[in-house]
Parts: sequence; structure tokens; C-alpha cells
Amino acid sequence: MFVLFVELTKSLEGQPAEVKATIGRLRLLLIATWGVYPISYLFPMIGDWTGSEFFTGTDGFVARQLGYTIADILAKCLFGLVIFKIARLKSMADDSAFAAAEAKH
Repeated sequence: MFVLFVELTKSLEGQPAEVKATIGRLRLLLIATWGVYPISYLFPMIGDWTGSEFFTGTDGFVARQLGYTIADILAKCLFGLVIFKIARLKSMADDSAFAAAEAKH
């Protein structure tokens, strides 16, 4: 995750302003969505540490899988939409004919 964050930061140089802003938000989204995975991993252990009945046994396993599922949906769907937006913005910045055609829609 660190390497991806750093490489995204390096890619900002020379990008159009809208692309810079979108990639900046993408980096924050990366940390937020991928941060759910380690938290979800800890759910079964939280029950052991706190004595909470919700996070013990099979409930802890289900809570972990639910956390993973939420993280997967957020990460994959949101990343796909943001990457599509970045590609569209870059295409519009690179090709004036494409930008004119998109402006008509």
C-alpha cells in the first residue's frame, strides 16, 4: 500500500489540475478502504479481549467476513469509478476533439 501511495504521489507531477485533485482523493480513498481489512481481521480477537459475545466464535468469523465484503465492495467499485473518471479527464485534456465530443453529451 505504501508503494502504491508513493507512486500515485509521483504521478501527480505534470497532470492537469482536475486529475491531480482526483488522484489526491484516490490516495485517501485507498487508505480508507484498505484500512478496513486489518480492522475486520481483528474482529474475532476483539471478542476474546473484551469478552463481547458478538465477536466470539462463529459471530466473530461472520463479522470478519462482513467487514471484508464491505471493504471489497467499497474498494473495487469506487476504485473502478475513480479510475474511469481519471481516464476520461486525461483523455479530454490530451485530445480536444474528444473533449468537444464529450461536451455535447
